[in-house]
Amino acid sequence: MQLRSTGTRLATAVAVTLAVTAPAITAPPAVASAPAVASAPAVASAAVAEEATGPAVVSRDSVLLGGGPSGFLSRVVEGERRTYSWTRYEGGVTTVLPAAPYYRGNADSDVVVAVDGGIYRVYDMAAGGEPVVIDTAFLGPTATLLHPVGDALLLQTAEGTAKALHLVSRPQGEVVHRKITGLPADARIAASRITAPGLCAVSYTGTVGGRLGERLAVVDLAAAKVVEDRAVPAAIDPVSGVAATATHVAWVERLADNRAVVVTARRGSATTSRYVLPAQDRGVVIGLIDGWVTYTVPGGAAADVPNPLYPLTALSLQDNRTTVRVLDSVVRVDWRAQGALAQGGTLAKGEGFYRIALGADGRPAATMVATSKVSTALTELSRKVPGSMDFRRGGSWADVNWWLSRPGARADVELVHKRTGKRWSDSLGPYDRTGGFVTGWNGEFRNYSAALNGEYTWTLTARPDNGIGPVLKRTGTLRVDSGTAPHDYSDKGSPDLLARTRDGRLISYDVRQLRTPWITDWELTDRGGGWNAYDRLVATGDLAGSKYADLVARDRAGVLWLYPGTGPSLAKRIGVGGGWNAYDQLAAGSDLTGDGRSDLVATDRSGVLWLYKATGDTAKPFAPRKRIGGGWGGYDKLVATGNIGGGPAGDLLARDRAGVLWLHLGKGDGTFAPRTRIGGGWQRYSDIVAVGDGNKDGRPDLLVDDASSIGPDSLGFYRGTGDWKAPLTARTQLYTQGPLGELHPQLF
Repeated sequence: MQLRSTGTRLATAVAVTLAVTAPAITAPPAVASAPAVASAPAVASAAVAEEATGPAVVSRDSVLLGGGPSGFLSRVVEGERRTYSWTRYEGGVTTVLPAAPYYRGNADSDVVVAVDGGIYRVYDMAAGGEPVVIDTAFLGPTATLLHPVGDALLLQTAEGTAKALHLVSRPQGEVVHRKITGLPADARIAASRITAPGLCAVSYTGTVGGRLGERLAVVDLAAAKVVEDRAVPAAIDPVSGVAATATHVAWVERLADNRAVVVTARRGSATTSRYVLPAQDRGVVIGLIDGWVTYTVPGGAAADVPNPLYPLTALSLQDNRTTVRVLDSVVRVDWRAQGALAQGGTLAKGEGFYRIALGADGRPAATMVATSKVSTALTELSRKVPGSMDFRRGGSWADVNWWLSRPGARADVELVHKRTGKRWSDSLGPYDRTGGFVTGWNGEFRNYSAALNGEYTWTLTARPDNGIGPVLKRTGTLRVDSGTAPHDYSDKGSPDLLARTRDGRLISYDVRQLRTPWITDWELTDRGGGWNAYDRLVATGDLAGSKYADLVARDRAGVLWLYPGTGPSLAKRIGVGGGWNAYDQLAAGSDLTGDGRSDLVATDRSGVLWLYKATGDTAKPFAPRKRIGGGWGGYDKLVATGNIGGGPAGDLLARDRAGVLWLHLGKGDGTFAPRTRIGGGWQRYSDIVAVGDGNKDGRPDLLVDDASSIGPDSLGFYRGTGDWKAPLTARTQLYTQGPLGELHPQLF
């Protein structure tokens, strides 16, 4: 191999793209070879082609590595495999490149470089042909590629603590090497950037004129020498880099509070302009385009915190005040002649690769040349929201799922019951890292009360963590249908506890809320006053055939009234008839006749038990009474529980005057099996209420109020077992609050 050091060869290598005709890589015939330095017409024609055919499509995992007048270099990583491709703007034709550890793209030509240790293969993607192989072993083991420059390589070597720059090419089979001159021997290079054709900006620390300090140099690559070198008053941020064009230089300095300052100056002038950026960040990257300096913090699309520096923003060099948002997010930017090639996104067109150039109005603008079909704004990809939810059984959950365009978001869902405005909300967490958000609802509002039946409006509100783009909102409707329950007066499929206060108001509480072990404010429903006009109030279940629970009330003249249930409330009362003051006990809520309706029983003052079979007719809710039998006068409390003993029909519980509780197991024909003793001590309870299924296990339960207890411990809960031999579990004490704990109202 010949090694020559000649300025003429180097100038030719930098100014002209190498063209060879061997068949290793064949250029698509649609476009002829393009010069290394793109002219304005070349950019314009590519833009016209893009507008005519639409942008190329790339994988969402593609990474932009560089590009030239006719196409761009990208990489996709799949596990351990890296695939490098060249894609033409016109037609989107993609060529997969030969395997190599990695490739580097040019800032402004169609040349790409395969890197394998100190061996470099230089491909001209416009002309095609076999690569030019350059071996840089002669520079020693410290040689590192900084940038491809046309068909040449800009490399850096370490010489002690200092560093040097070199240009190496191999036109026509002959290696041409030039060392960049003009840097001091002790130069410690911090950053270098090619941001304009033929120019490289270099920040370094070195000794010039006997003074050691931070400096910014501009290298003319064609001449292989420093053509401008200036001292800078503060350390240049090596992450942010430097930039140079034919007219300006730019760099970034840091204030004491870590905010970045973009500093610009005309070439050859000591006067600088300073622009303090609006946020702290050590990742600011700058560039120069005719009359504008740009700044951005790359990585905004994947960030989990907002930052006003994520967009690619152009600042006017004319007034140091006017700004233009060019991209909304940025992955990387490669500066080139009259603009840049960038990977990033806009809210209008999404993520992809963009050409940055001055528009007709003289302001920088972005034109998409390739799309990854990924939205820059947070979007909804799909959802799985059930149209109907049913919570009547224990352990019931309804999952709601949304798949968003990225996982970096805070998503909240709210359900609003249309009739009442009651709300349930939750924050959704990503269950994986693919943008899936999920939560589940167990049919309880946040105060542990049961979900109401009916229509709900759901709203998803998702806020991007990175602050890029608007808040995403989606809305829809669903229905909760948990059925009905014998003691349900709120239309939710689970029981309520009714209570009459001493001043005659009818109130109700959600039994599910009463049973929660958590301290919460109970939700009281006030159903109006005037109920002291009645000496008996009985929760009956569905008598009138509406499917909703009804209520009967006996006034002091002995007239029985029916209040038909409507689901969430009670309708206007209907007179059943007089003479009901002949009875000292009334109980309802058990289907004793096997027809699916709740029946009513009453004991007269001689101890005879009478059955009033429900008809399902509001105008005439009961069939004529039927005598069941005598001997019931020994009981001071009758409770119609529903099927608590596991038999064929509804049952009755009866407390004798000694406080013993007995089970009368219904046969389904209006009669009962011989009674079974449950246990003594029940005289302590002022109220024994058959609330129905209070714990969603499918069996009716009891709720009791301890007359001897004053304060927050009077209520108790007995879970039904479905076993007639032992139909109830041990008592569970419930925390009691509000009027229940303070006033001891009548419960039913």
